[in-house]
Amino acid sequence: MIETLTSFSLCHGLCGRLRQSGACPKTYHAQPRLPTVVVSVGGMSITDASPASVEPAMGGGNAAIAAAKRAARHVALARRKTVTATEFTQAQHTLGRYAGLLCRTLPGHATVAAYASMGTEPPMDDVLADLLDAGMRVLVPRLGPGADDAPAWSELDGLASLHDMPRSGTGGLRPREPGTRVLAAEALNEAALILVPAFAIDTHGIRLGRGAGWYDRALTHASPSACIVGVCWPWELTDTPVPHVGHDVPVHGVLTPAGLRMIRPLGA
Repeated sequence: MIETLTSFSLCHGLCGRLRQSGACPKTYHAQPRLPTVVVSVGGMSITDASPASVEPAMGGGNAAIAAAKRAARHVALARRKTVTATEFTQAQHTLGRYAGLLCRTLPGHATVAAYASMGTEPPMDDVLADLLDAGMRVLVPRLGPGADDAPAWSELDGLASLHDMPRSGTGGLRPREPGTRVLAAEALNEAALILVPAFAIDTHGIRLGRGAGWYDRALTHASPSACIVGVCWPWELTDTPVPHVGHDVPVHGVLTPAGLRMIRPLGA
């Protein structure tokens, strides 16, 4: 039952504590590179992987890696365009249920950094609403007029406060933002849980983003004890290594409409 999670802190090793308590039965899946431990919660599960190390940055030069990332984003976008309206709605509700589960692993009134989804990203409105309903302090990105601007955040006080933003100078989509006070990049240090968008995440926690490097810059201000979770579609969690360079910040876990999987130990 979901109540078995209420006394455990995600930020101090959720699944490890669940195993110690006996609340986490051991179940192994046919993924030899990623043995898992599963907690069932109704139709949902939390999975915890054996510690995974980050593979060294790929060779071939930054230009080759950038080209590989662009190609991977193109493939991801094409696949996302096949998601039906029904699947999209179901994903929104399921992700919201997981947000409720995550809230029960955090201390009351904890700070959570999340984001307003856009385009074909897994929908986050129910996640944001459930975080707020649980009494969490929710931070969302403030991108500023340029992609190279310093990261900034604002505290979200409700979905109604999110406003559409004009497209970027390159014509790209921008997430909705609230009109509340802009907080400096260092505000992220207060977040116990950080949810970040991804086009793909591999089994070492390497995340494929949109290419502007905003989150790589932002995550340098994260607390060492924060749990960073990438959000993507289920098929975007992949055994294939994601192209990356040395400054790409890996995530600890992956949240999809199919479940939550912890793939790297906190603090790694």
